[in-house]
Amino acid sequence: MIQYIKYLRLPALLIGAWLLTGSNAFAQWPDGPGKDVTLQLCGNCHDADVIQGHRQGRDEWVATIQTMISSGAEGTEDQFKAVLDYVSKNFAPVAATINVNQASAAELGSGLGLSEKEAAAIVKYRTDKGSFKTLEDLKKVPDLDFKKMEAQKDRLVF
Repeated sequence: MIQYIKYLRLPALLIGAWLLTGSNAFAQWPDGPGKDVTLQLCGNCHDADVIQGHRQGRDEWVATIQTMISSGAEGTEDQFKAVLDYVSKNFAPVAATINVNQASAAELGSGLGLSEKEAAAIVKYRTDKGSFKTLEDLKKVPDLDFKKMEAQKDRLVF
């Protein structure tokens, strides 16, 4: 687990650089142990929707943190363990099925391979018009490539 994280003396500002750049504020930083240190080390560069877009298992988060450390991230072993525990719990892989009536835009995007614009359009449409009942209801969503949804139909829950 944390023994994989060996190099801990590098600039904290770079901790989030490997997690990609950009944000759209779809997601929130969930409350819980490790949130403060994760915000301290990662939040300078990235907000929650970027990290949520990279939902990974614990081993993948270890590799991500190792890469950030080798790129210059700085922190103590305890801090990196807290970050690892936090992201592993709060930004784990999306379940095999996606409930289009409950998923956030970030979850729809990462889980179904949709653009940010398409995912936001689904959330806006369901907020304005109500829950989807069938796959065919998704045809009514402006700015959505329905073929993408049709290709994922076995993973959708209404």
